[in-house]
Amino acid sequence: MSIRKSSKPYILVLFLSFLMVAGDLHAQETADSRNSIEFSPQVSLGVFTAQNKLTGTAYGGELIYHMSTIAHPRPWMKMLNLKSLDLVFNYKNMGDIVMVSDPRPRRFGDSYALIAALNFSLFKTKSTELFVTPGLGMGYLGETWFTNQNVLVGSHLNFSSRIALKLATRIGPSTKLAAGLDILHFSNGGTRVPNNGMNISSVSFGLVQSLKNSLDRDTASWRKPMDYKKHSIDIGINIGRRGVYRSKDGLYKTGLYAGYNYRLNTVLGFGAGVDAVYYHTIYDPLRNVETFQSKASSFDRWRIGLAVGPDLWMGRMGLMVKYGYYLHYNSLMENKTYWTPGLKYNVLDWAAVQAKIYIHQTEADFVGFGFIFTP
Repeated sequence: MSIRKSSKPYILVLFLSFLMVAGDLHAQETADSRNSIEFSPQVSLGVFTAQNKLTGTAYGGELIYHMSTIAHPRPWMKMLNLKSLDLVFNYKNMGDIVMVSDPRPRRFGDSYALIAALNFSLFKTKSTELFVTPGLGMGYLGETWFTNQNVLVGSHLNFSSRIALKLATRIGPSTKLAAGLDILHFSNGGTRVPNNGMNISSVSFGLVQSLKNSLDRDTASWRKPMDYKKHSIDIGINIGRRGVYRSKDGLYKTGLYAGYNYRLNTVLGFGAGVDAVYYHTIYDPLRNVETFQSKASSFDRWRIGLAVGPDLWMGRMGLMVKYGYYLHYNSLMENKTYWTPGLKYNVLDWAAVQAKIYIHQTEADFVGFGFIFTP
């Protein structure tokens, strides 16, 4: 990003202006290519969850470490206009949040989240830039069903996801003023229920300060990029655990997948395949409390579906999202479709580790961890 000043039709002024512009450009390029720290206080615009109405305001803030990718970008970083890799620490005081149906105070306690995020540039002018920053990580919620019968949260430890839209304006050679909107989500992926999860939308205002020194890592020292195939086959296996309602026990499932991939380029691909889930414990009406799994309750050991969707590749890491239709599912509740978002990372060109969540409508079934093999 560069700042350009208007010149005047006089030789001396033009020359001096050129020197000033060159100096400003050098300072700005140096600042933008350095790592930076951001601190942004936040106040919530709303806190919401499925099937329950919440009121009140949450206060907090974020401390963000931006690791610049401008100096030595990889090809996928250039294609997606990635400006930095971010490490986000988020804190929220939710003492003012109450449920309308049960307005007892301090039901949710404080929340903490540590999130890895990607900071993409959407638009920029001379001194202002608009960013979108999606991220995933882990979060901690202070109160749960097991501490104060909070019917929305089943565990202290949760998966957390966040997406932010931020506008940054330069107010000094190494300082920016940032304003943004974001949504933060907490859910344990069904490992312990109840698991309605929580969503917090917030507005933020803060400062971004470039650091004097940064880790200037040459691209030659980075790991060799993975060569991708235009056509490939995936064979995957994972295992996960779904919680028993209002209990610390769990029910295990194994997920299998076989599918075809088509890569458009280094960043975007599409896949289609068959999902099969094996139930280690099926639903038994005589043991309803121990075997009930809400929309994931099955009378049979197997459910089978056909899914299709895009893959977004960032080097060796891929974000996969597929929408599926059941070919066989003898369910307690009527279910015909499902979602399977996930992440995979190729430790070898032919083998990846994966985390994959199975979802019915907006309700998480379970998170499976395992491997994907690409023969």
